[in-house]
Amino acid sequence: MKVLMWGRHDLSGGGDQIQIDNTAAELRKLGVEVKISTDMSSDPAGYDLVHVFQLDWTPESNFYARASKAAGKPLVLSPIHHSVKEVKRFDDEYGFGLRELTSVIFKDQHNRDTMKNIFRSFTDSRKRKPTLASIFKGLKNMHIETLGLSDKVLVQTELEVKDLKETYGVEIDWIKIPNGVGPQFLTRREYTNIVGSEDYILCVGRIEARKNQLSVITAVREMLLLEELDVELVFVGKKSNHHSTYVRAFDKQVAENNWITYVPSVPYDDMPGLYQHAKVCVSASWFETTGLTSLEGLFMGANVVASGERAKEFLGDKASYCDPGDTESIKEAISTEYAKPRPEVSEDLKKLYTWENVARETLKVYEGLLKK
Repeated sequence: MKVLMWGRHDLSGGGDQIQIDNTAAELRKLGVEVKISTDMSSDPAGYDLVHVFQLDWTPESNFYARASKAAGKPLVLSPIHHSVKEVKRFDDEYGFGLRELTSVIFKDQHNRDTMKNIFRSFTDSRKRKPTLASIFKGLKNMHIETLGLSDKVLVQTELEVKDLKETYGVEIDWIKIPNGVGPQFLTRREYTNIVGSEDYILCVGRIEARKNQLSVITAVREMLLLEELDVELVFVGKKSNHHSTYVRAFDKQVAENNWITYVPSVPYDDMPGLYQHAKVCVSASWFETTGLTSLEGLFMGANVVASGERAKEFLGDKASYCDPGDTESIKEAISTEYAKPRPEVSEDLKKLYTWENVARETLKVYEGLLKK
């Protein structure tokens, strides 16, 4: 079986790249020949099936879908769809830079996303053609068409299905396949402590407004003062190229507070050690699909703080939950988890949330479509 996995053209280190890379790696172990492409000019003709990743704010996915169907290929879509309501709330309440400007001018989220793509097209020539198409066709209409062309839609939560149907008004043939973790997060051994201190509070993710690091800093500062604790707050993640105002504010906080440590990047295979020596792994993001960092932290023995209703669908009672727009809520959730003993994770949970399982379930979808 030969499969073309098609991702957004600026795929670089985000959650969707982790999903694509790990799913592809495990599928190859199962004998599937996988090609990963981010090029709109790729030809799907030489493949048995096409799997497109990412729907939100990316007009390229519509070009991929139409090319796949024109070539007569079965089409699988992993929309990695975020709640439109959560994204709009973020833009309305917490926008920085371009997001702040577009939220004032446009009320519809798809128009906001189109305007951001227009600005980015000035410096990224590859984005010009799909963005121009979205201006005339409408980004929302392109997404509706992409969903309609998809033979199977792979979602990570049932809430994702609900939001897709509410936002786009279409019925979709879907199956739930949650993301997973790699084998390095399932091995119980002692990893090197690259931070140096123990029982710190860890926040992993790209430094950008959506990930809400500044609110985490405010919440932890208040917790440390109230409870008279001496705890290090560790951030790991690359700085976003699209959020310079936010990054400057983050840099200022790091420079002014010696209890904050910033690590720009850590090789993926070294991440287990970061989680293992942390007491709490916090994700106070304004919107997520499934938070991979929460799963990784949980499996490595860190207590977890997460935001959003979707997180509850896969973390259940294994985490405390916070409102990303309320620093008091973030503080209370972190304080609760910091005081708890470390979590126990069942073997059933470890078997469910793995990339190996993701690949097996995805292969079943591929085989079912090809039999038709």
